[in-house]
Amino acid sequence: MDNGTPGAHVGEPPPPGPVELVELVIPGTGVVDREEVLRPPGVRQVSGDDSAGWYRPAEEDTDGPRTVREVYDWPRLLIGGAGRAAWLFLLPFLVINLVTWMQPRLPERSWQGPLYSFGARLLGLSLTVMLVGVFGQAAMDQVVWQCGAETAECVSGNFAVTAAREPDTGTGLALAALAPLIVGTLMAFSARDAKREYRPVLRTASRENYERAEEEDRHRRNGHRTRRPLEVRGFWEHNTRAKGLTTRHLCAGLLTVAMLLIVPPLQYDLREGDAALALTLFVLTLVIAVLVVIDGPYFRASYVQRDGTMGAPRRRLRWPLRYAKGAVGGCLAVTVGAMVCCAVPDRDWDAARERSTMLPGMGAEANYVVIAQGVGLVLMVIACLAMVRGETGSASRTTLYGLLGPVVGVLACFVGWLYTAAFSLWLQGWLTPDGDPYAALIPRAVQVVAAAFPLVVLIGVAVGAIAAACTALRRPWLRDVSPPAPDPDADSDDILDNQRQWKRLRFAEYAGVRALIWYDRGLATLAVLVVLLTCAMYGAYWVGDGSWLAGVRDVMVDVLQQLTTLGAVILVGLVAVAVFAVRAIVLRPEMRRNAGLAWAFGAFWPRAAHPFTPAAWAVRTVPELVHRIEYLLDEEGRDRRLLIQAHSMGSVIAVAALWQVRPDLRWRIALLTTGSPVGVVFQRHYPGYAPTDSVRALGALHAWINIHRTTDVLAGPVVGSATENGTFEDVEWKDGVDPAAEPAMTEPGRTTGQPVFWPLERHLAYRRAPRLRPIRRRLLDTLAQAQPPPPPAVPPSRVNAGHRHRLPSRSE
Repeated sequence: MDNGTPGAHVGEPPPPGPVELVELVIPGTGVVDREEVLRPPGVRQVSGDDSAGWYRPAEEDTDGPRTVREVYDWPRLLIGGAGRAAWLFLLPFLVINLVTWMQPRLPERSWQGPLYSFGARLLGLSLTVMLVGVFGQAAMDQVVWQCGAETAECVSGNFAVTAAREPDTGTGLALAALAPLIVGTLMAFSARDAKREYRPVLRTASRENYERAEEEDRHRRNGHRTRRPLEVRGFWEHNTRAKGLTTRHLCAGLLTVAMLLIVPPLQYDLREGDAALALTLFVLTLVIAVLVVIDGPYFRASYVQRDGTMGAPRRRLRWPLRYAKGAVGGCLAVTVGAMVCCAVPDRDWDAARERSTMLPGMGAEANYVVIAQGVGLVLMVIACLAMVRGETGSASRTTLYGLLGPVVGVLACFVGWLYTAAFSLWLQGWLTPDGDPYAALIPRAVQVVAAAFPLVVLIGVAVGAIAAACTALRRPWLRDVSPPAPDPDADSDDILDNQRQWKRLRFAEYAGVRALIWYDRGLATLAVLVVLLTCAMYGAYWVGDGSWLAGVRDVMVDVLQQLTTLGAVILVGLVAVAVFAVRAIVLRPEMRRNAGLAWAFGAFWPRAAHPFTPAAWAVRTVPELVHRIEYLLDEEGRDRRLLIQAHSMGSVIAVAALWQVRPDLRWRIALLTTGSPVGVVFQRHYPGYAPTDSVRALGALHAWINIHRTTDVLAGPVVGSATENGTFEDVEWKDGVDPAAEPAMTEPGRTTGQPVFWPLERHLAYRRAPRLRPIRRRLLDTLAQAQPPPPPAVPPSRVNAGHRHRLPSRSE
C-alpha cells in the first residue's frame, strides 16, 4: 500500500525532513522580564531615558532562519496566594535549610561531608526545640507555673491568669502542654508536600533507577573523590524532602514537651515520694532524644550482578526512627505518659514553687539548646576547614574561606532566638501589671539574646559606616582608570556633567563586582558580633550570679536589665514591621510579586535540614523543562535543534535541566544566558553542588554564550572559566551606553540625537537590547548546520569491560 510519498515502501522509515529550529525562552523572576517575553515589544527606545524618551517600531528579524518560539511561564509559581506571607515568620527555617547546601565541596568516602551534614541537622533540630519550647515556656511556665500562684505579681483580671488558677497545677501543666503540641501540629500540616502546582509532572527516572545511578555516581568521576549529585538523573524528583526529616522533627517536638512535663514531677518525687515512674519516663525520653539527634543511617549494600552491571543498592531499615509511624507513635506515647505522670498524682506544688520560681527544667532546656547550636556550629567549622585544606590553594578562592555555611547558620539561629525573645518579652509584659518586664522570669538564654541584640545592631551599624567611609575616602573605583579627555568644543557645565556621569558609571561597575563580597563580609561581621556578644553576656550573667563580687553583680544586673529593656523595645518594633509587611503582602499582589524574588533564592533547594522550610519550586520547574526538551528532540519524524534563551533565575533552571538531559541530545542544544547568577551566586555560595566541573560537563552542548553587564550585581562570567571551546564564551556589556551600539563602545556620552545620558540598566532589559539580536541569529545559524559529534574512541582493552559501570537507560 502506498503511503503517499514517491518511492516509499511499506516498512521503510520516512525520509528525514528539514531541520526545525525551536527557541525556548525562560524568563527571570521579575514582572518586567516576564511581560517582555510573553508580549514581545513592538517598539524600541531610540533616545531619552525612563522618565521621557522617543520610541520607534522595532525592525522585524527576517534575515535569520525561521524559528518556532516557546515561552516557559514559570514565575507565577513564586507569587502564590496571600497565605504565603505567613512564611515570613518562618525565616529561620528557610535560612537553615540553605546552610545544608553551602558546604565547600562534596568529598567522597570521607568524614568531612557527614560531619558537616550532622552539624546542619543539629541546628535544624535545635530550631524545632526552640519553637516548641517558646510556646511551652509561655503556656506552661509563665501562665500556669508563675502566674498560677495566688501570690504572683500578675494581672488579676487577665483571663489567662484566671484560667490558670482554677485547676490543680499539675493538671494545668498537662493542659497547657497542648499549646506547643497544637502549634507544632499546625506547622507540620503547613509544611506538608500537598501543593499540586509544585509536583504535577511525570518522573524522568524511577526510584530504583535513581538509586542505581546515584550509587554509580559515587564510583565514577574525578578519581572517586568528587560527587556531582545534580547531574544524577532524577535528583529533583526524588529529593523533595530528606528521608526521615519529618519524623525526626515531630519526635523532637513531642520529646521537648515530654521533657518539660516530666522534669517538675521528677524533682518533686525525688524529694518527697516514689520517683520510679517519673524517672523511667525521663530516662526513656532521654534515650529516644539521643536516637533522634544521632540520626542513624541506612545500612546500605550494593551488589554486582552476574553480567557485571551494578545492581540496585539494597537498603535495610534497621534504625528505629526509619519507621515513621512507629517512631512518631512511640514519641507520642511517651508524651502522653508524661502528661499523665504530671497530672494524676496529688503533689504540693506550692512547696515546689518556693524552691523554684521558674518551671523546673525550663532554664536548663534553653541553655541546652544554645549548647547544641554551639556544638553544631563547631562541627561545621571543623568540617569546612578540613574540606578547604584538602584542596591545595582553594581557601583563597572559596567564599569566606569555606565558612559561609557556619556564618549563615549563626545568623539563622540568632534570628530564631530573636523571634523567641520578642514573643517571650511581649507575653511577659501582657501578664504583668504595668508591663513590668521583671515581674515574671524568662530563661537566661532569652535575656541574653534580648540584651545582645541592640549591641549587635549598634556595633554592626558603626562597623558598616566606618567601612563605607574608608572606601569612599580611598575611592578604589577610580584607581588605574583615566577619565575621558574633555571635548574642546564643550562648555564647562557639559564637561562637569560628563565627569560626574563617568564617576557614577565607574562606581556602579565597582559595586557590581564587589557587592557580593561586601555582602559576605557583612554576614561574617554580624556572625562574629553575635558569637562574641552572646558569650560576653553569658559571662556577665555568670559573674553577676557569684557572691564573691557583689558590686560587680549589681552593676552587671542593672546594665543587662537596661539592655534587655532596649532590646525588648526594638524587638517589638521589628514584630510590628513584620506584621505590616505581612499585611502588605496579603493585600497587594505587586508586593507578593516582589516577595517572589526572595522566594526564588530561598526556596530553590529541596528540604534537607528542616521540614518547615517552604517546598522547593525547582522540583517542578527543572523536571518539567527536562521533559519538554527531550519531547521536542525525540518527537517522531522531527529533526529539531533547540536554542534555550534564559535570563536571571531562568538560566539557573536551564543549567540544572541540562545537567539532567541525556548527554546524547546536548549537541543539538545551544544556550544563551543573560544576567545569569550561576557563577557569582550559585558557584560562590553552593560550591559543592554547582562546581566548575559540573559546568564543564555541559561542554557537549553545541554552544553557550553568557552575557552580563559590568554593573550587574547578580550576574558575572560562567563559561569562560569552564571551557576553552570557541563556541563557549562570556560576553561583557558596558552599561550606560546606547543599547543599539556595538559592545565595544565603552564610554557614556550625549549627542544631539541623545540629549540625556543613557540610564544604567544593571540587571534589567537584556532582552530589549538590539545588540542581543546578532548573537541570537548567529547561534541559530550555527544550530541549523550542527552535525552530531563523532563517537569517542574506545581503547581495545576496555571494550569488554565498558559495560560494568553503566548508567540506566531510558527504557529502564
